Amino acid sequence: MKLCFTFDDGPVGTLDTCYSIRIQNVLKKHGANATFFYWCNRIDDDTRAEIRRAYDLGFEIGNHTYTHQALTELTPEQITEEIQRADALLTEITGEHPRFVRPPYLAMNDETAAHIPYPLINCSVDTRDWDKVSSKEIIDKVWNAPDGAVILMHETYPTTADAVEYLVPELVKRGVEIVSVSELFAAAGITPEPHRLYNCAQR
Repeated sequence: MKLCFTFDDGPVGTLDTCYSIRIQNVLKKHGANATFFYWCNRIDDDTRAEIRRAYDLGFEIGNHTYTHQALTELTPEQITEEIQRADALLTEITGEHPRFVRPPYLAMNDETAAHIPYPLINCSVDTRDWDKVSSKEIIDKVWNAPDGAVILMHETYPTTADAVEYLVPELVKRGVEIVSVSELFAAAGITPEPHRLYNCAQR
């Protein structure tokens, strides 16, 4: 069984107490992977180091736009600017272009997707950690996720860090593989296509 962990809305920092670093640490300790989608106008000297650390640890870096606006409400020119500015900054930090875009607020339609030359990643399980749910509620959502699920979380909440620190060792103990978006598609034998929105790895 494979579950794809994704984390939005970072970066937040590099202190050991930062939720982002707690999440990175428990994933790395147990040989798990994830994709981190970064909101790029939050990047400063400290948070650049978080992104570089995630990349150096082997986690996948994704594009969550520059200013985190709903892309469906923007003009084609604004959409292009949002994606390209984020791409340029993330590439400068890691030396590698992001492969995927996560639309802010999961807002996407065919007309908007036509202007984005990347595969677009939605989710099949939304933990709703952004909605003030408890760590137990996050744990229950992930625990009941089906094989191949793309799970949406955020690295910006203590409840999420608490839940992930519990879930990762327990899932690994039970033989669950926690993977990045790229790994999930590769395992399914799928080459993700630009302009297409994916909730999970489906042909």
